[in-house]
Amino acid sequence: MPRIPLLSALAAQLIGALIVFGCAFLLTPLTGIRFPLMALLAAQGVVAALLGKRLRLAPWWVPIQLVAPSAIAVAYLWQIPAWVFLLAFIGFVLVFWNSARGGVPLYLSNNKTKAALATLLPEKAGLRFVDLGTGLGGPVLALAESRPDGHFTGIESAPALFLVSRIRGAISGLSNIQIRYGDIKTTDLGSYDVVYCFLSPVPMEDLYAKAKREMKPGSLLISNTFEVPEVPADETFEVDDGRRTRLYLWRF
Repeated sequence: MPRIPLLSALAAQLIGALIVFGCAFLLTPLTGIRFPLMALLAAQGVVAALLGKRLRLAPWWVPIQLVAPSAIAVAYLWQIPAWVFLLAFIGFVLVFWNSARGGVPLYLSNNKTKAALATLLPEKAGLRFVDLGTGLGGPVLALAESRPDGHFTGIESAPALFLVSRIRGAISGLSNIQIRYGDIKTTDLGSYDVVYCFLSPVPMEDLYAKAKREMKPGSLLISNTFEVPEVPADETFEVDDGRRTRLYLWRF
């Protein structure tokens, strides 16, 4: 069963609390020192962040783990209404559903990367392109505008992001774009000439195996930033942007 990052993060916080508050409970009678609550919560965040690295949580979990205990305590002391937490949690889930469930953060392709993608697309009438985890739909919208002869699909499973990208697609006026709510694992890749993704290291091995099974001869898989373990790319394209983005290409 795949590890769920959110559960790993919660486990790290629980273990961190047990360690820090357990040590404080044992040391206070021996030393006579009463440790301030906020200091203990800060220590809990540090321990949880370190444990998160051991549990192979993505790097962006580190600041969340560090500040979560103190932030919750401050919110409690300020008597913030419970519905605020509920709304914040719902908003987090709607936007970062893939991050919490499958270790895939929200990454957005910049304009130079979109321009680079346009140069990598085959000169084929009726080209079919899919962006797996399209986020706000940026690449799909840009490519659909530059290539009116192709058909461009975006797949997104985070509800809020899907809604935003769907609205953007609708108001764009482009007839060669489709935004679909769906999961990468259940999306059939066999009907596409180009599959693009900007995910994380977590799903790349499984995605490549799926692409190899389903994609037709002559098709192309493009990954922004993240490589497939032990499968060298057939071509690497370096984008001339501030972060030196690399696009990895596998041809089938």
